Amino acid sequence: MEKGKSVDLIEDDLEARTWEYPPAPASGQGGLIRAQTHYQRVRDALRRDIIAGHFSGNERLIVANLCERYGISAPPIREALSQLQVEGLVVLEANRGARVRPVTRAFVAEIFEIRIALEPYMVERSVPLLTDQRIEALKAIQVEFANAIRTQDQFGVLRGNGRFHRCIYNARANQEAMRLLDQHSAVIATMRNRFGYRKARFETIIAEHEMLIAACAERDTATATAIARRHIEHSVDDLLGLMQDAGIAHAA
Repeated sequence: MEKGKSVDLIEDDLEARTWEYPPAPASGQGGLIRAQTHYQRVRDALRRDIIAGHFSGNERLIVANLCERYGISAPPIREALSQLQVEGLVVLEANRGARVRPVTRAFVAEIFEIRIALEPYMVERSVPLLTDQRIEALKAIQVEFANAIRTQDQFGVLRGNGRFHRCIYNARANQEAMRLLDQHSAVIATMRNRFGYRKARFETIIAEHEMLIAACAERDTATATAIARRHIEHSVDDLLGLMQDAGIAHAA
């Protein structure tokens, strides 16, 4: 399927279908970033504010108050609430409106349980179909990712990590599996924007990526799948540890 496809074309494909990551926070309570649609801007801002703790767990989200807070009309607010319900951050109840779902360590652990179930499987099915061109694209993304770590470009780190894994999965994409991962990708990225990474985790990520590239280049499916699983397990351990250090409760 990819025979003769250049690295540039693979890169374009990744740009078109990469995971969505939220923009850096705008300054102040208002002043939302203008490059996006009204719905996207308020969705991203509301997601950030929920994860940052500006709204408490189970707090009612009144549309009129949100319109005033974000300086936007009601329809984009309602659309944003619907999307955040899909992501698991908001609960919509008939005749009662919206409320904030408590963002706990258990909630994040459940998201990663889905990833642990899906992503090694996606590696397993993709590795036999990886072309030399896609391996080269994977190496190029890894260079950019490592550079983002060195320059402390947090957005570049999040984006590069997503592109790295998509480069593998797109060799034999399962659209429904991708949809489930996409459902929570922005939540995890926003959590990382708030809590960051432990310094030692960056070194581990680079090493795990390099091992994954080597296994993919050898078309060693079993090893690549095992590395992918450990990679996700280490990621959730790191994030949950940071959340615990910040005093985030295990459960509501």
